[in-house]
Amino acid sequence: MGREAMRSLDAWLAGRSKNAILFIALLLALLIGVCDRFITVDLIVLYLLPILIAAWYGGRQTGLVIAVYCAGSVFVLQSISGGDVDLLAVVNLVIRVVTYLAMAWMAGSLQESRRQQRELTGFIVHDLRSPIASSITGLQTLEAIPEGMDDLQKEMVALALVSNQRALTLVNGILDVEKLESGKMEVRKESTPIEQMFQDCIVQVALWAQSNRVEIETRTRVEQALLDPELTQRVLVNLLSNALKFSPEDRKITLEAERQGNMVRFAVRDQGPGIPPEYVDTLFEPFSQVKGTKGGTGLGLTFCRLAVQAQGGRIWIESKLGEGTAMLFTLPV
Repeated sequence: MGREAMRSLDAWLAGRSKNAILFIALLLALLIGVCDRFITVDLIVLYLLPILIAAWYGGRQTGLVIAVYCAGSVFVLQSISGGDVDLLAVVNLVIRVVTYLAMAWMAGSLQESRRQQRELTGFIVHDLRSPIASSITGLQTLEAIPEGMDDLQKEMVALALVSNQRALTLVNGILDVEKLESGKMEVRKESTPIEQMFQDCIVQVALWAQSNRVEIETRTRVEQALLDPELTQRVLVNLLSNALKFSPEDRKITLEAERQGNMVRFAVRDQGPGIPPEYVDTLFEPFSQVKGTKGGTGLGLTFCRLAVQAQGGRIWIESKLGEGTAMLFTLPV
């Protein structure tokens, strides 16, 4: 729950304007100053908190403003507490100002570098989408006119189509993670037939499942649910893809849906090797993967978490080594 609370706080702060961040940081610095005035414990280090918040979420300039304010606050508090304003006090003030300014500058610069990296990644990934989509269209055209192709050629076309569709899913996932993190992804809920949505998901991974000799079955105890069909379907396809990646041959994957009060609980269960306990709580973080696994960007499960949270739901993992894994999430209906 603590991890979820931190994610929620981070998302909330990331969605605030610079002026709002400035106000929040000033308020926090003022609160620390009041505590510093009446508590004998030295709270100078705590002033770094509003400085880092201001620089990280509001930019370098906002961070520098709060840094100067915090350094000045400590100096004023020491003065009104009866301390002598001598050369040592001035030197301490200068050291604090330099330290606070340096911290604000570094935090703001790091966040700016991250922003530029995300923009560059977004440009590259966006430009990749068009040629992949064109390749899919060409392969679908070939698949629709099988005359003149032998069985091996048909199989290769089908394999290339699956690979390109997976690549397009990855590209869209990378782009949408950024949208979801910034709150720019629009959620459109509508009454959705669950069994039909399950079948649409299975179609997208059918060739992969067939080549891996894995059976996918559904257990639907809910006919309709109010949710975003596109986002939810993409979450399920991501979870199915993840299950297929780790499922041995001649095993089964189960798609489930059942009502729990005012929620619908979805589950994707596999019969794979399971996930080590130390990785269960971190797999929804960006670029997190189980040690020793290959392939993927490490963003698929991050997209799932963000897409579920955008709809007001919760997602988690239940897994035992040697007994398989269940990826579960709930959505309010």
